[in-house]
Amino acid sequence: MNLFIISRSVLLSVCLLVANAAWAGEADATTAVVHVGGSGTGLGAMQLLADAFRKSHPQASFLIVPSLGSGGGIKALRVGAIDVAVISRPLKEKERGPDITAVEYARTPLVFALAVPASVAALTVPELVSIYAGERKTWPDGRPLRLVLRPESESDTDIIRSVSPEMRQAVTGALARPGMIVALTDKASADRLETIPGAFGTTTLAQIVSENRALKPVAIDGVTPSLATLADAKYRYFKTLFTVTGPSTSPLAHEFTAFVHSPAGREILQHNGNWVAPAK
Repeated sequence: MNLFIISRSVLLSVCLLVANAAWAGEADATTAVVHVGGSGTGLGAMQLLADAFRKSHPQASFLIVPSLGSGGGIKALRVGAIDVAVISRPLKEKERGPDITAVEYARTPLVFALAVPASVAALTVPELVSIYAGERKTWPDGRPLRLVLRPESESDTDIIRSVSPEMRQAVTGALARPGMIVALTDKASADRLETIPGAFGTTTLAQIVSENRALKPVAIDGVTPSLATLADAKYRYFKTLFTVTGPSTSPLAHEFTAFVHSPAGREILQHNGNWVAPAK
């Protein structure tokens, strides 16, 4: 079922992109459009990078396609609907190929978050387990606690299951409970955390900062999720982000991905919740 949803979203996005590209060509023949899509956790920073790139490439225009997800981004790249896919996990074996190139550009903390003003600032792993197991139902101020889950196949789910054996069991149980809120995309997850009273779930530091989200990450076992705690391995939960190019990636789009990995691009990423490994 999830595969059907992703495939349909990609098909709809292809139609949208073709229409936009045709319109752009009629409106201004000197403008080149670079289409970028994939994991929502990286798209806010991609928009900021695109804005900076255009200062030295005024002929470039960017269309950032929302809500494709990592798998959808790869599919859209393969059919030529986008020039660059942004994914928040390594390529799967079935996605690999001689014409597909994935390059890591950053890592960002996966965070447990709730809307500001936050009811709590820190939780322990046993408290996380009690939330996902459905044992803890309210916040200290008495508001109902509304858990926002991600689908079984999402990398967020894999990461939070890795917290502990007890957490793995609690997440499996939560996904099986009827009536649970399940956000299909990174954007949907952040939207629900912001708008549903008492909501709690996962997002990333990159998405919070780059999109200026009104969300507060909580510390886990006394460790605050930050670029510093990620860099020194004190905070253990993170997503690895990649730019992916394919056979239909335009020369201008290749220039853009080079900019993402440049010193100027790295600085933008660092200021927006992304940890970038020191240049070798």
